[in-house]
Amino acid sequence: MRRQLLILILMAGALLMTECQKEQFDLSKLSDEVEIHPELVAPLFYGSLSIGDIVEYMDSTGYAYEFDDGLIYLAYSDTVVNVMADSMVEIPNAEYTESFLAPDVNIPEFVEIEPGDIVHFLKSKFIAIQLEGDDRVDSMRVKGGEILFELMSTFKHNGYVNISSEQIIDPRGEPFFVTLVASDVSGVFENSARVLTDYYFIETFEKGDSNVIQIDFDLALTNSGNPVDPDDLCQIDLNFLDMGFYSVYGYIDSRNTFTESGSFEIPFYAENPDLAVVKFADPRINVFTTNSVGVPSVITLNSMISNGLDGSSITLEFYEGHPFMVSAPTLSQIGISVSDEFHINRETSNFNELLSNAPTSLSYTVSGSTQQGTGDESHFALDTSRLVVETEFLLPLDFRSTVIAMEDTMEFEMGDQGIDTSMVRQVNLTMSTVNELPIKLDLQVYLLDEFYQVLDSVFEDNGVILAASEVDQEGKLIQAGEEANTAIFPAEKLGKFEEMRYLQVQARMNTSELGSKDVKLYSDYSLDFKLSLFADLIINSREL
Repeated sequence: MRRQLLILILMAGALLMTECQKEQFDLSKLSDEVEIHPELVAPLFYGSLSIGDIVEYMDSTGYAYEFDDGLIYLAYSDTVVNVMADSMVEIPNAEYTESFLAPDVNIPEFVEIEPGDIVHFLKSKFIAIQLEGDDRVDSMRVKGGEILFELMSTFKHNGYVNISSEQIIDPRGEPFFVTLVASDVSGVFENSARVLTDYYFIETFEKGDSNVIQIDFDLALTNSGNPVDPDDLCQIDLNFLDMGFYSVYGYIDSRNTFTESGSFEIPFYAENPDLAVVKFADPRINVFTTNSVGVPSVITLNSMISNGLDGSSITLEFYEGHPFMVSAPTLSQIGISVSDEFHINRETSNFNELLSNAPTSLSYTVSGSTQQGTGDESHFALDTSRLVVETEFLLPLDFRSTVIAMEDTMEFEMGDQGIDTSMVRQVNLTMSTVNELPIKLDLQVYLLDEFYQVLDSVFEDNGVILAASEVDQEGKLIQAGEEANTAIFPAEKLGKFEEMRYLQVQARMNTSELGSKDVKLYSDYSLDFKLSLFADLIINSREL
């Protein structure tokens, strides 16, 4: 096709010369070598580098998100504490004893009656349900557990003991009642009974400075005719064992509830060591608490240490807002979780300094306790209640950097564009750009071979600098920066075009001229570009 075109051009030229100046030219002397210099202008491709490319570069594990205003941030979250109420409030085992001694029984009403007659001896015991410290139990629905009754009698008389309480209610709604039989007149007798207490209800009443339950003992002895010796007795031991709770109401005094240690991994620096020089303006940790235990708590971050890539460490120091005072649901909010949020940032601590050593992890120790009250508060805990502490480590893309770059690689061969490089005298590549980022970009285009090795760069040295966009005080776009840059490839460098299989566009962020000012990156920012080619061709008829 090109040969036919050239012949037509030559024929038209010959006819023109013959027609106009036939008598002045000797056509036999006309050279058959003709060289023309046409030009070829063609758009090669269009493209766009978005903030998503930066996010992908900085975060290959998918921890990137957007704030409501579109600002990009990286987030790493973890559950630090998940503690159930039954590990915060525990019911200890308890043992109580009641005894009937010889003076209680050796009375005329018993020793002077006829053998076979029965006399009842009554006693009551007030028991304070003790948990820990100055706790006060108003009521409790028991979960599991048992009461073990053990009787030992040296009275040489048959009998039994009825044990009852109006403050202990069984699952049927009946007051507690159990009988232990003493059926031996030898003077050596033991007996025991176990009562499983699951779903029993215990309700105390106020007596003096304590809340108590009353347990009544009714010892019934049948006079056998034997005497009552001075050291005779009947002893009843009550053992409250292995009790939990479905619910407990009262006042829960201050106590330690948990201590946790761990490490908070930061993939950002571990996966991108070259980003150690990136300085983030406002890194932060948000602490979220969810509490369905009806007891206010205190959470103390005993220590937090950043462990840097270089082996260094920096310790967190608080300025304000610590320890964290966790609120609790009230009696009108039973079954509801109350949430709180606390912040560790540059305003409340030196947290921004903790990232100056490019940490791969943050090691911590955190402890919790119930808040100290006056003793008059009304608390509660259910077996389903829990306190959950979650942390969210945020890295908003509001930073300073000269190492973060956006890039795109595209397939490109000169032959695919219909261009024979042997006919090219010079190539001009023009990159037209529209930059929406509020920072200057160092732009470079690389020629890559089939193995993605760099053959050459389009622009000399470090490339060209693209002007930043104009933004408002919030970093929102007002006017994008637009420009065009051209690079010239002379004939002696065109051999690399034969090897080229890919073009790679790279735009590196350059915040060096911003001083202490940080850059905010929003999700809709992009760099749009168009690459055009201008080729100066040489066509020689003898080479066709």
